[in-house]
Amino acid sequence: MRKLAHKLVLAAGAAAILGAGTIAVSAQQGDKLAIIKARQDFMEDQQHAVGQIQAFAKGTGDRQGAIDGVNKLLDLSSKMDAKFLAANFPTGTSATDFPDKTNTKPEFWQHLDSVQAAPAKLHDAELKLADIVKTGTPEEVGQAMTSTYRGSCNGLCHDSYRLPLKH
Repeated sequence: MRKLAHKLVLAAGAAAILGAGTIAVSAQQGDKLAIIKARQDFMEDQQHAVGQIQAFAKGTGDRQGAIDGVNKLLDLSSKMDAKFLAANFPTGTSATDFPDKTNTKPEFWQHLDSVQAAPAKLHDAELKLADIVKTGTPEEVGQAMTSTYRGSCNGLCHDSYRLPLKH
């Protein structure tokens, strides 16, 4: 009887340890999913601001909306420092780790020097875009938008470190 009780206590202890490990892994997975969601929300804020500028360039929006959009972009890019990258792109949050939840390629973490240099370059490009948005024609704004984002968002990061978006 004593041996049986001892075995039951050991089995219960092992189950508790395994259960705690599963809970810890689940919590960690949940934390990483929350981080992925936060970075996607940040990028959606950027896309909304880009949309305001594009609306002006297409003739469906006004200059003030475009100015508000570019100011939002400048605000967002000024927040993209090393702390932002560490908080929003921790290891273990790639498309390999979370298929169908993120499009970040694992290569992102292999090239952190270039990734960390990208936000400052993006901000500089957006400063130039802001000047054009304030005074340029819709056509000039559209051309500047295309140039800015092909050379900045896409050229610095998305082309190399993001899987194609699924629509």
